[in-house]
Amino acid sequence: MTAHTWVEVRVEVSAGAAEAVAEILRELRSGGLVEECPAPGRVRFRCYLPPSRLLSATLRAVRTRIRALRQYGLAPGRVTVARRRVRGRRWARAWRAHAKPVRIGRLLIRPSWIRTAPRPGDVVVAIDPGMAFGTGMHASTRLALRALAQALGRRSSAAVIDVGTGSGILAIAAAALGARSVWAVDSDPVATAAARANTRLNGWTKRVRVVDGSGLGGAPGRTDVIVANIVADAVADLLPDAGARLGPGGVFIGSGIVTGRVRAVQRAARAAGLRTRAVLREGDWRAVVLSATPRSGSPASAARKIL
Repeated sequence: MTAHTWVEVRVEVSAGAAEAVAEILRELRSGGLVEECPAPGRVRFRCYLPPSRLLSATLRAVRTRIRALRQYGLAPGRVTVARRRVRGRRWARAWRAHAKPVRIGRLLIRPSWIRTAPRPGDVVVAIDPGMAFGTGMHASTRLALRALAQALGRRSSAAVIDVGTGSGILAIAAAALGARSVWAVDSDPVATAAARANTRLNGWTKRVRVVDGSGLGGAPGRTDVIVANIVADAVADLLPDAGARLGPGGVFIGSGIVTGRVRAVQRAARAAGLRTRAVLREGDWRAVVLSATPRSGSPASAARKIL
């Protein structure tokens, strides 16, 4: 796929509308989605589509949908939509110059082409996302990794499901942190190809199984930990099924949530019989950590915030 010519679509909006715009662009089934911050309060997305005679009409529809977000109380601000043709291999590697190793607690996430000397106790994960989302550089990924490390630090040999695995970064980190089995699920074939390649790269093919699927449908049985670094609405949609799939004391981690959407996710969690254990924050992004059973002595509405 990366040998083909693609059309790079650039969309720039206000930060307040970023989550909704990302979801609109993901619905295009694009080959990868990159998020950048060109200026305070502004977010630029780059996604990649195959050439098509319908592309102009598609982009007009995208612009119309983004502007219509005002009807739902979101202010996209000045909306720009631009495009250009690029070679697949060139875009898949062009961002490498900007990729750097990232530390999250004892996790060291490094690009596969960069060698970094680990510190004693480091858990190293090498990632080459190709055209899939997930390098550890985005705040939502870092929050999910923090929450995952904390959850697995309390449970040995846990079973984990990673929904919307992207590059496989969370699934591989779970295996490296001691999970006994990991199901990595994604509906995007570009993502599952990248996740399988990264699983082989890190030597976790016996512990991590990458499957094509949507939501929790691609993974069987009950589990101990579910992690989903997607968007708020998709996280909320997962919660009823997650409540039924988690065993006693199980943990659900939902990331990719902007500040204003946390309460909506928590309401959906309560309806699914899950309780908020923690809310992690970084900038405008949040991750919720939910428990399948109440903590002893904690009121139903309590939430311990980890700053």
